[in-house]
Amino acid sequence: MSLYENMIEDNRGDNEKQTTEAKEQGSYHLAIEGVIKMPDLAVEALALTIRHLKQFGFDRMLCLGASFRPFSSNMEMNLSANTLQQLEVLRNNSDGSESGSLLHIMNLTLTIYGSRLLRHWVTHPLRDRNMISARLDAVSEIAECMGSYKDSQHVSGLDEDDSEVAIVQPHLYHLLSTVLTALGRSPDIERGITRIFHRTATASEFIAVFQAILAAGKRLKRLCIREGHNYDEVGSKTVKSVLLKRLILAASSSNAVGNAAKLLSTLNKEAAEQGDLTNLIIISDDQFPEVARAREAVQFAKKNLDSLIGMYRKQLQRRNLEFMSVSGTTHLIELPLDCLFSFATLLKNKNYVRPIFVDGSEPPQINICSGRHPACIFMQNLFNIPCLEFVLETILQDNFVRNDTNLHADKEYCQIITGPNMGGKKLLHSPSCSYCLDGSALSAKLHVLDGIHTRMGASDSIQQGRSTFLEELSEASHILHKCTAQSLVIIDELGRGTGTHDGGAIAYATLYHLLDQKRCMVLFVTHYPKIAEIKTEFPGSVGGHTMFHI
Repeated sequence: MSLYENMIEDNRGDNEKQTTEAKEQGSYHLAIEGVIKMPDLAVEALALTIRHLKQFGFDRMLCLGASFRPFSSNMEMNLSANTLQQLEVLRNNSDGSESGSLLHIMNLTLTIYGSRLLRHWVTHPLRDRNMISARLDAVSEIAECMGSYKDSQHVSGLDEDDSEVAIVQPHLYHLLSTVLTALGRSPDIERGITRIFHRTATASEFIAVFQAILAAGKRLKRLCIREGHNYDEVGSKTVKSVLLKRLILAASSSNAVGNAAKLLSTLNKEAAEQGDLTNLIIISDDQFPEVARAREAVQFAKKNLDSLIGMYRKQLQRRNLEFMSVSGTTHLIELPLDCLFSFATLLKNKNYVRPIFVDGSEPPQINICSGRHPACIFMQNLFNIPCLEFVLETILQDNFVRNDTNLHADKEYCQIITGPNMGGKKLLHSPSCSYCLDGSALSAKLHVLDGIHTRMGASDSIQQGRSTFLEELSEASHILHKCTAQSLVIIDELGRGTGTHDGGAIAYATLYHLLDQKRCMVLFVTHYPKIAEIKTEFPGSVGGHTMFHI
């Protein structure tokens, strides 16, 4: 209740706003009455909803009296989803499309919001005799005008938007069709009003909405329906339906048309289209003094910022340096030495070392002393070295264990790594791959690799008919076809997607092919003990290592 009471207090101001505030306060009082009449469970739900929306500044959307109404009304039928489906109200039962449904047959609306309202009407039929009669009276009157329109000759001059001549008895059908056709070409007014209410509309959208409201209101004013509370006595010469009178009067009221014209007169359309919010509001006749002062402050700040470009040109020794704007952020400076500067900063902050690259005539090798786990970025195009994993050292700090990696084509060029889960196997093979330049170590001697090929993790693509086992074999096949003697291959748990014996056979055969045919540097992580026996077939070339956590 305090939300609505606070809204009333916040809207008490000067005399110029009394009329608008009186209406708003009336809405808040209606909201309070609506809350009082709610069941206890609904009040609890409302309180939780307000608490959630308040985080995003949207709690005001629940401050209108019209927001509260029973889900089921005595004025409308409440059709179940089963009824709507079986009667094919919204979609047909053959292919589920809208074609051939009741809505499709009845929907001849010209506007998006008219189509939305018609959808509500066909799914919530009226059950109040007076409302049904009022709607039928309006439909009948428009239908009669359609028949007589063919013989009517009193339609000249109705297409001129800015005509100030009041036509006493313009033809109703022609006028309504003209207004609806124009609104159909305009933006979605209902959506625009909602965005304006929640303060998410752009300036150009705001102007477009009120231009459409103003144009429609001016045209409907030609029906000369006088404003008043007794709809049976006004506009009797042009419109007879009470419902039609009320709707036309609401759209063409002096309040609606006057407010739309007033708002448009204060906004610069060209500035709105260009996104120039500084010059959006037209200041005249001492209107909007706060905006005038703010505009002067903006210009002063902009002038001071612009004066800095000369200093930056001298400091950076770039005569043609100019400020840039990105995503609405102005006065940005684009530096050409940025990525390199980033690497240098990383080098100093993390104590990374520059590796030594061996000559091409030397055998492929990777020698890393006390390697650390580097950041997840890919450096292949710059330094021929990719980096794969996230820096764990930042998290573990002093508990982080450095590891050595030594692979040499003429010596031990394959390491088989075993150990329990969470034993640290990934912290050995990932830095070995990812250090290959920008990891930190005491020293590093590397060969320029032509590629790094990995098969790690368990994943599938069931929606494409690809199991974990198929994914593993596809990745392994790709490695066997693409790797060379100058490549680094890392394989983690190959064969886990099938049975133990089959998986072990696949892992053994894959590793054997890499050692015998490709002779590339290999880090092979596995839980299969039999894999380690391959050392006997390649003496001096394969080393076994066990990782465990202390």
